[in-house]
Amino acid sequence: MRNLFIKIFALMIAGSMTTVAFAITTEMSDASSAPQTMPYHANQQTMLRMVPPADTPVSPPAQAAFNNMLTQNMPLSPQQIVRLHQQVDLAQRAASTPPTVPPKPVSSTVMVNLAPGTTPPAVRLSLGYVTSLVFVDSTGSPWPIASFDVGSPKSVAMQWDGKSNILLLQSLLSYTDGNIVVRLVGLPMPITLELVSGQRVVDYRVDIHVSGIGPNTKELPVGTALPNSANQVLLGVLDGVAPAGSRLLKVHGAEGMAWAMGDNIYLRTRLTVLSPGWVGKMTSPDGMQAYELPKTSSVLISRFGEPVELKIEGF
Repeated sequence: MRNLFIKIFALMIAGSMTTVAFAITTEMSDASSAPQTMPYHANQQTMLRMVPPADTPVSPPAQAAFNNMLTQNMPLSPQQIVRLHQQVDLAQRAASTPPTVPPKPVSSTVMVNLAPGTTPPAVRLSLGYVTSLVFVDSTGSPWPIASFDVGSPKSVAMQWDGKSNILLLQSLLSYTDGNIVVRLVGLPMPITLELVSGQRVVDYRVDIHVSGIGPNTKELPVGTALPNSANQVLLGVLDGVAPAGSRLLKVHGAEGMAWAMGDNIYLRTRLTVLSPGWVGKMTSPDGMQAYELPKTSSVLISRFGEPVELKIEGF
């Protein structure tokens, strides 16, 4: 115990009360083989009792100076400190709460028409959200970006790795509008898109289908016609939207959705249709395919290289 007092006195001279507490705890744990758990206040009282008594009693001026130092450096009570932390938390929560309802996130597919006089498609941005633009050709193959330019660079942040077909956009303002011009590899005409922010809907991902065959398109089978790039109904089917005036059908045999409209059916599936011959087809970058087929109750598809028959009911 005498050695403990010597250590405590030396540490107090150095002015490190935290180290004093640590030394006391260490010595007490070394002296006892069985660990004991005491309340926090009991530990404080134990530490005070372990301090050697002063040679002379504390004078009233010294005690007054000590109390004054406590008041100046720690004027708040523990209860007030906890209440202060609660108020800071409430203020931070209020500051992070948006003034309006957060926008609804959507993923959409648009078809770019490069003919003169056409209205460019709009991309909906929002402050705090990143929107990805994915450029593909008529077959759904990636079409790499060559360069781009934005009309208002101070209001829209853009990222591109310099070689892919994906462009990331993020609005820097709550309300702004402008446009962006994108040039694709091997495409002579630039693509113009309108950029708007502050809408009730924000585009998380936009698959932009460009009419034509890009440089990454795989060789088409002999006798296969090019996809109908202007079929807006297939674009909706690709996104899982039922054609207007259609009737939902039941599909058995594999995963897929089908609708009947007029003399045709529209099939949405990730599998490849072998028969009958399709009238129109569109493919998204994630592998989803939309087919326009003659009305039939049986469709032959390829699943992992094996032919499978789809039964379609509900006409």
